[in-house]
Amino acid sequence: MNILFFTRISPFPINGGERIRSYGLLKVLSELGHNVIAVVSNRDKVDFEDYKLKNVKYFELNNRPFTLLERITGNYYYYTSNNICEVLIKLKEQYNFHLAFLDYAFIGQYVGIFKKSGIPVVYGTHNVESSLLLQEPVRGIFKNLRKYQFYLQAYWHEKFFFPKADKLICVSEDDSLFYSSYIMKDKIHVIPNFLDETRYIAKYKKEDYFVMTANFNAYMNKMGLKWIVEEVWDKSMDGNHKLILVGKGSKEAFEEVLGDKTFKNIIPIGAVDDMVPYIAKAKAVLIPLLQGSGSRLKCLEAMALKTSIITTSKGVEGTVGQGFIVADSPSQFREAISNFITDKERDRLLYESFLANYSLSRNKLRIKGLLEEL
Repeated sequence: MNILFFTRISPFPINGGERIRSYGLLKVLSELGHNVIAVVSNRDKVDFEDYKLKNVKYFELNNRPFTLLERITGNYYYYTSNNICEVLIKLKEQYNFHLAFLDYAFIGQYVGIFKKSGIPVVYGTHNVESSLLLQEPVRGIFKNLRKYQFYLQAYWHEKFFFPKADKLICVSEDDSLFYSSYIMKDKIHVIPNFLDETRYIAKYKKEDYFVMTANFNAYMNKMGLKWIVEEVWDKSMDGNHKLILVGKGSKEAFEEVLGDKTFKNIIPIGAVDDMVPYIAKAKAVLIPLLQGSGSRLKCLEAMALKTSIITTSKGVEGTVGQGFIVADSPSQFREAISNFITDKERDRLLYESFLANYSLSRNKLRIKGLLEEL
């Protein structure tokens, strides 16, 4: 098939949850033998040749910043961009598309461009975004009003546009249940978050540190870090253990939540092009999440690299597997870190669960079945 793949995010470099998901979908479509025209953003100005996939041709989307009016009103949840419409319509006229694959966030308003030409549409979600917006803790009347404004706009975007797609992909059974309240169940397919196993080779020696990887600009990760700093980590732990924070915004988030405390062995290093070495070398990955939806790619990355996982229940919500070290109270989490002992059998169980459920090869079969239904 000739497939148009459209997302407003930048999939490259492949160093964050949303990017890993979009890259995985592109690689699956490539390996299934389809010809893919991928319309993507390129915020990091990468050379697409460095991320070449068989049968995939990239078109860079020139995303202009939202205007002040758009940021205040949030009308981009519903209205189309002339620039994006021009690109999509031009490509539609140039190629004989058999399918349009729209991936991530609030781009449902572009479904109609393809439906009116009889082109079926698959819409990919990464989370229930409206639910995430509602969970964000904020203080003050104005911030709460803004939160509920964006929640309602996101919710009505999902409720109005998502049913127009021929198939909706979600990442967990909980998300599927949410969408099934207003979308026919035969339209909904659960394709869990997954990883290209060829990118995750445990070739590094373990070192004496724990790691937390995340986009720390996302509130749920920042709140998890705040919990670690305020409730879990103490002077005694700081003298005996090292925690490295890897990912976008980690330095700023750590400064924000640190307050008047001083820790010499919590070390934020910021964004990196590749998180694999940091996870593979760590004794264990910490996932101290208290909010969120869907499933956690940071968890899957640790499983793929045979690295132990110390997590809250929320951190492994929706993830099938054995071997997680689950601790929900500050004292339990502190004890899990302080008493941690490497266990190769536990890490092997995590890896086997990854291959069976969250590898690209496994989910290629799921996506193949979805496309065959269309």
